[in-house]
Amino acid sequence: MQKIYLGIDIGGTKTKAILLDIKSGRRFSAFNGKTPKNFSVFKNFLGKNIKEIIKKNKISGIGIGLPGMIKNGKLLKAPHLPFLKNWQAKKFFSKFGKKIMIENDSRCFLIAEAKMGAGKAHKNIAAVTVGTGIGGGLMINGKIYRGAGSAGEFGHIIIDNKKTLEGLGAKNAFKKRGDRSRIIGIGVANVINYFDPDLVILGGGGVFRGGVNMEKVKKVARKNIISPISKKTKIVRGKLGEDAQAIGAALLFKI
Repeated sequence: MQKIYLGIDIGGTKTKAILLDIKSGRRFSAFNGKTPKNFSVFKNFLGKNIKEIIKKNKISGIGIGLPGMIKNGKLLKAPHLPFLKNWQAKKFFSKFGKKIMIENDSRCFLIAEAKMGAGKAHKNIAAVTVGTGIGGGLMINGKIYRGAGSAGEFGHIIIDNKKTLEGLGAKNAFKKRGDRSRIIGIGVANVINYFDPDLVILGGGGVFRGGVNMEKVKKVARKNIISPISKKTKIVRGKLGEDAQAIGAALLFKI
């Protein structure tokens, strides 16, 4: 029996949604657009689009990737969408009458790449997403590691005199300084030094739209990795492109 899930990726700049047939892996674009910066407009944007999709398709559930720290369906903090602080996201989406799953957007990226993309052959994976902000996720022995709740916030690694990886390497930094590949490389080295994963997967608009030079990232990372063995850790670009977070949101029903 065909089971279609709606996966929604709410980002600091764009919101993207896909329909995913979990059994076959086939996916279709559902809707996308700029993320509104006003709470009322934001809710109207989501509500209108979700109602249209539900009207035209038999949806088994809705998975949502949110850009921040989540607990019990509540978005505690969203640095790049501050009007969503303490948003009762699960309550909002539940009104559409479907099963709901909610997760951090970077973890959704990791889930998608682990299940359907670059990480399929690996069980210990670190993911780093570079976009409006910088996020991340960890998979240990094939399971998402959350720690006390917010493990994987790599964007807040301190790089230089209280300056974070996100502050030096995300979208605004790119606008000011141009190439941030060296900074991303240092951040990746830190991730590998801390966790020693089998694989590091990079994604997000900064990676897929050419703002990050992968070869430079690898070169800088390997220069700053401590273990001779870990210097050989694979550092790759995600295979699913900018749909990955939305795909991962839909796949929340499969993990």
